[in-house]
Amino acid sequence: MDRRLLALAAATLTVACAGHRAPAPARAAAPAQPAAAPAAAPAPAHDPATLRYVTGTSRYRVEQATHITQEVMGQVNTADVASRQVISVVATAAADNLAFAVTVDSIDVTGPQGADLSSIAAARGQTFRVVLAPSGLVVSVTAPDSTNLLLRQVAVGLREFFPRIPAAPMAAGQAWTDTVTTTNTGDVSVTMRAVRQNHVIGWEDRDGVRALHLASASTYTVTGSGEAQGQSVEMTGNGQSTRDAFISAAGLFLGSIESDSALINANVTSVGITVPIRQSRRSTVTRLP
Repeated sequence: MDRRLLALAAATLTVACAGHRAPAPARAAAPAQPAAAPAAAPAPAHDPATLRYVTGTSRYRVEQATHITQEVMGQVNTADVASRQVISVVATAAADNLAFAVTVDSIDVTGPQGADLSSIAAARGQTFRVVLAPSGLVVSVTAPDSTNLLLRQVAVGLREFFPRIPAAPMAAGQAWTDTVTTTNTGDVSVTMRAVRQNHVIGWEDRDGVRALHLASASTYTVTGSGEAQGQSVEMTGNGQSTRDAFISAAGLFLGSIESDSALINANVTSVGITVPIRQSRRSTVTRLP
């Protein structure tokens, strides 16, 4: 789902990504004396060489924590924003694609004292329409009200919710590169261009099922301009992000772990002040039983 919720930082960018390392393999101990080798654990069933998203119903919990630091005329201000959402997803067949109805069942956001986050409640109960190719390629995303800035921002975030599935045959070490450009319009219109390096970690057991582990690392640039709090603003900056995502062998998105960090310079042109904004974010998506 969408992220940046606060003042100038909220107007700067909307991105998602992840950091996760698999545990190191255990080192086998040598036997003290010759003995019969223990029975090996049964090998998993043959993992599929192809994978596609399927129809069905899922619910997800999306949790995000964002830390923002900005400096104005030598004064450093920090803010923390945390959000927790539960969404329902219903996928049905749509010709050669899949149509996803994504409903925000609940959303709770906490921020710094004095921040007005009341507009976020407008997303509660709203249903967004997402059309994906079975590979996860986005065909279209539609907000329930295109005139509502918040709902448009949520729709932008949904473009990155479902990870892309690599082409067959899938194998550990498989790698590919995507270049993605997104624009978030509002009082400040912001464009992000990301170059994403993707690779397949491999198949593993997760939550009791076989799952494909996909990892990505991105670098991105941010540009934008408009008005914030009645002042003309120009945005420039860059950042980096990582993401680990998991898709079951049955074609269900199981969740992801994401993190990113960015440095954005907001140039308040009307008064000739440049405000450096540092932002770090961590997000987890968990499929609920």
